[in-house]
Amino acid sequence: MNKYGAVKVMDIIDRSYLLGITSYIDEQIPTIESKGIHQILITESIADGLEKPLFEWVDGKLPKELSFIGNIPLTTGEIGVESNIYAGKWSKECGIDVYYKWREETDPQGFKLEMQKKIEEADAYTRRNTISKPKKMMDDQVFWGIISLLDWSKEDEEAIIEAAIKELSTFTAWKIRHFEETLSYKLFLLDTEEHAREMGEDCFASQDQHFSPDLFLYARCAVVARGKEIFEDVLSNPSKMLKNTEFEILLSLSSEAYYLKMGKEFEYESGCSYETFSNKESWSNTL
Repeated sequence: MNKYGAVKVMDIIDRSYLLGITSYIDEQIPTIESKGIHQILITESIADGLEKPLFEWVDGKLPKELSFIGNIPLTTGEIGVESNIYAGKWSKECGIDVYYKWREETDPQGFKLEMQKKIEEADAYTRRNTISKPKKMMDDQVFWGIISLLDWSKEDEEAIIEAAIKELSTFTAWKIRHFEETLSYKLFLLDTEEHAREMGEDCFASQDQHFSPDLFLYARCAVVARGKEIFEDVLSNPSKMLKNTEFEILLSLSSEAYYLKMGKEFEYESGCSYETFSNKESWSNTL
């Protein structure tokens, strides 16, 4: 927004620089006489939530975008100041905190929306560039043995998975995690555009037709729930994807077994996410 800030070099050790982020922010380039550069910005500390002057370490080469404006002596309170905050490499945004505080004070609602958008963009970038790789998985024969305990003679979904939950709960906590990893990976393998186009009336289409990522996940659950032969057949032949069917409750099998085993909630993050669009290579023409 055409604003300038200023940082003060407090100390230099080798090629590392301790910076004091000043409270100067204006549309004019600061001079050594500018009032704001004689005050270090006060912000809320991430470590303890207290309001403190902001000092942080950077290293590397000075960016060409930064201009030297002069020397001023350290104040009594600045001599020997320490900081355990490392802000990475020198960059043209090394004083960005003063802009954030200014935005928060002058336009709190707009600033909140701006930060939320940045977080969402960063999360999206991370998801796009994270390489999915499964962790330790359960032996395939044992996994499908548990899946085979799903009782399709029952009408109620909870009754269908009851026997499988009880069997899985007899395994160790780590084996339950291995089961979850195996399930996640198989759902991940089915997460392809080709399979999404074959799931029935709510299928993925190039046009503006509504497509539910959650519904596609539940459809993939139905494939795994039907056992090894159907899973392998559908995996290699997307046209055989089960149509207009879902089995969301399969996603709760591990957590229910773990609770039965340990008496507490199941917390586990798999190496491969089963969420729709996680298998980026299989959606490369779409995402």
